[in-house]
Amino acid sequence: MAERELKHLYPTLDMLAEALNLAGFPCRVLRDAGTRRFRGARRFSPGALPAPDIICVVDSRDAKAFRSVEHACVSASQIPGKGGCILCMNQSPDALLDALLEIFERCREMEARVDELIYRNADPRQLCELGAELMGNPICIHDDWFVMVARSSELAEIMPPDYVMSSSKEFIPRVIVEDFKNDGEYLETYVHRTAQIWNPGPQGPRCLYANLWDGSVYRGRLLVVEHRSSFRKLDYALTELLAQRALTLLNRLRSGQERDYRSMDDVVLDLLNGRRPEPQEEGQLLAMLGWRREEEMLCVRLEPQMQSESAVMDHALHSDLFQAFPQGYILFSGHQQCVLLNLERQKLTLPMLRHRLSPLCRDYCLYAGISSPVKGIGELDVAYLQSRVALEKAFRLRSERWSIPFSDCALEYMLDRTRESMPLRHLVAPELYQLIEHDRQRDTQYFETLRAFLLNERDIPRTAGALIIHRTTLLYRLRKLQAVASIDLDDPGKRLHLLVSLWILDHQA
Repeated sequence: MAERELKHLYPTLDMLAEALNLAGFPCRVLRDAGTRRFRGARRFSPGALPAPDIICVVDSRDAKAFRSVEHACVSASQIPGKGGCILCMNQSPDALLDALLEIFERCREMEARVDELIYRNADPRQLCELGAELMGNPICIHDDWFVMVARSSELAEIMPPDYVMSSSKEFIPRVIVEDFKNDGEYLETYVHRTAQIWNPGPQGPRCLYANLWDGSVYRGRLLVVEHRSSFRKLDYALTELLAQRALTLLNRLRSGQERDYRSMDDVVLDLLNGRRPEPQEEGQLLAMLGWRREEEMLCVRLEPQMQSESAVMDHALHSDLFQAFPQGYILFSGHQQCVLLNLERQKLTLPMLRHRLSPLCRDYCLYAGISSPVKGIGELDVAYLQSRVALEKAFRLRSERWSIPFSDCALEYMLDRTRESMPLRHLVAPELYQLIEHDRQRDTQYFETLRAFLLNERDIPRTAGALIIHRTTLLYRLRKLQAVASIDLDDPGKRLHLLVSLWILDHQA
């Protein structure tokens, strides 16, 4: 896709005002903010302004403290200044904030549903059907040859009789196309790069349209036909979003005619398996996701605890994952679901991630393997491997720990790799074998004393309590065992070797 910036369903001030009115909050735009788009709302607190693309809900008592010239606001009283402002008389700030948050959440849900289709490599017809559902009006896409690429099913009921079928494609007859070519007003519609209204007069219903621009090349048009619902201001933004996503689908269709078809899933699979895709494909993927190449990322792999032949469950889980991680990339391959998360966009910590995964693992009977964070898409193959290692451990444990992070099995993985070149028993600190033999011959307890001392991080009271012995007895044993095995417990490197050796002894088959 030639457009570098991914469009989002962010409303303008005008769109928000209309949505508030429709939600039962009478209001008017006191000062417009033009074409500026907003991605959220927040209650204004004096001295703490959010980002400029966050609209502020200002309490009447704080009106004098709101002095920003770049922030837009919503308030029940007139706010002085130059920034955009929506005036909602006799409304409480809390009620206004709740209404705005609901509007923004609805926008995010609509965008997520559209993008889910794109990520699943849907065809343009499915995009039209979803767009028609969201907008309440039929939708169609035609290319630069006036061939109708796709349409929602309802459009057939209102399509003029002049539209005919040819090779399973509807197209506008040449006689009508020739009329368009001679219509100066229609020719002007080709220059627009934002959604516009086309009113053909008595010839047909009004349409809201967005041109499909591939850089400087006109590729076609997406049209919304005003049939069941009157157009709302937010429909303009949604039409632009649908048009951009439609162009992505058309580019895929075109590329499939010229070479072997490669979906976005194919590009992601290349990255996950350490193969570098074409720079253009990588750029399209990043543009689609709105990610930058070097941002911190993470991979989660999920698999059912018991294999099933139910494709319905697989697709239901895929949909639920998309709802749980709307800004991630969800890949379904075989019986595994793979979730790629951009941590700089998601703002997720490991506990938050596991908390979000828990209900899905419970409801779908899944195990999940979670990678450590990696730096950029160039290291996604590392994250993919780590998530596989963690998932395999979850299956080995078969416990109530449904999700395992790689950090919990990194040591085991390192030692497994070492086992390939050297038996693990040769990595164990010889001092431990020496203490075990001394205990066997002299009936002492130096090995268990050292183990408890190291595992309790050299804390004397805790170690004595764990062994159920007196502090004096513990100190005596420590002096003796260091003398017997010549161990320097003040050396951090030696302590680390001893701890790893204890882990090996505990986990050897």
